[in-house]
Amino acid sequence: MSGTDSFAIMSSTEAIRLLALEPCGPPDGDILDASLKSLRLAGMHVDYQPYDRGAGERLGERGVAERLSQLNAGLGGTHYDYLLCVRGGYGASDLLSLIDWPALARMNPRPLIGFSDVSALQSAFYTRLQWPSLHAPMPGSPLWANGPDVNQLTGYLQKGRPWYGAISVTPLKAKGQEVCTGLLFGGCLSVLTNLIGTAYLPASFADHILFFEDTGESASRVLRYWRQWLDCGLLEGVVAVVLGSFSKITADQSEDWLRNEIGQRTPCPVFASQDFGHISPNMPLCLGSKAQIRDNSLTWTLKD
Repeated sequence: MSGTDSFAIMSSTEAIRLLALEPCGPPDGDILDASLKSLRLAGMHVDYQPYDRGAGERLGERGVAERLSQLNAGLGGTHYDYLLCVRGGYGASDLLSLIDWPALARMNPRPLIGFSDVSALQSAFYTRLQWPSLHAPMPGSPLWANGPDVNQLTGYLQKGRPWYGAISVTPLKAKGQEVCTGLLFGGCLSVLTNLIGTAYLPASFADHILFFEDTGESASRVLRYWRQWLDCGLLEGVVAVVLGSFSKITADQSEDWLRNEIGQRTPCPVFASQDFGHISPNMPLCLGSKAQIRDNSLTWTLKD
């Protein structure tokens, strides 16, 4: 079976198999139980083995090894169709240097679903393996609210590819009715910024549409991250940037001020959207898909 074959639509007698795993922080147990139940009621087979450890042990050597073991269990062989991260937090970047990348290159793609700290793994899979992934809700978070984002994600998992998605965008810096077309990549800005200069973030984003979001940051910290992207040349050749929600921003400046300031500093068209981020709904966006911005909408497609 080729890599792309693993995305084929499953037959009516074959249940989609998901592994819910904890590569980052611990989930909200009550919310997770209800969320996984809803996925099972939708006809999917979901395996989940909780990793019940305190924060210190989870981030220590033993915790890193256990979280890596969970990830490897989902990546190996052909047992699972998708890997569903249950919560973000911190810890995914600790796994990157321990993954057996040559072995993964011989395997079928395993789409990784999540956002926030999971952006580190999604970026690494895209950079090292060209695997697509879904920036999408996670079932162990209070943001999983069975809204339109969860419904759309569930539909993707049930039906398989091709996948289609769309979000609304508003131009902050664009020329009239400009059409922007490119490969889609993005995630949590602070997490991705910490990968600059490593083997887990592309050295160039020419011909890409980038999307970013974050939470709990101040405007000054976000601008520091953005200065790093500008000064290292990663925005050269970028087709467009879409800024999602920067939720729970501290009070030094507003979210609107921050978006406009980024727009003024950025050499390509910049758009804003309230359809994704650490918010609900957090509409799915597919890293590695073909995307277009036109008429105040970003649409993306991932085919077989």
